[in-house]
Amino acid sequence: MKNVVEFKRPSQRKPSRRVGFRGIVGGAMAASFGAGAFAYYFLSGNPIVTATTARVQVVADGVIRSATAFGRCSGGIRIHCVIDGDTLYVSGEKIRVADIDTPEISEPKCAAEKALGERATSRLIQLVNAGPFDIQSWKGRDEDQYGRKLRVLVRDGRTLGDILVSEGLARTWSGRREPWC
Repeated sequence: MKNVVEFKRPSQRKPSRRVGFRGIVGGAMAASFGAGAFAYYFLSGNPIVTATTARVQVVADGVIRSATAFGRCSGGIRIHCVIDGDTLYVSGEKIRVADIDTPEISEPKCAAEKALGERATSRLIQLVNAGPFDIQSWKGRDEDQYGRKLRVLVRDGRTLGDILVSEGLARTWSGRREPWC
């Protein structure tokens, strides 16, 4: 017995498929989301740093040498970016700069705190992008109560926190938060 394969010619016209209101709205929503995502990531002016641009290497004993471009954190993926004047992500790990406290920008108590916090954030971005720096463990404590790694950022024997303090954009960490207003 032979296997017989019969090819049939498809009909000239396919049956019509009604899209309906839900189909139109769903398609419009998908297109709008795609356009919004494109604009957010590529036209917002916030640099996006991907893992391919990262140059981070472990030197020894928990010291990390970082020489990568940092931008302001935005969106859900945070690899190398700055959240505020004393918090940043390095290689996807959230780090709290342990030797300083800067004004809040997410929930400020007054307009002056918000403005100073924005300046501290911009300055931290400039400082971490000015060249390689070491990320050193904080003595006696590895993490804070929020699970952030406590670290000190050091370049040429000086902490980046000390620079922010000397410029009036931060306070030396006293062990507790103090009001900025």
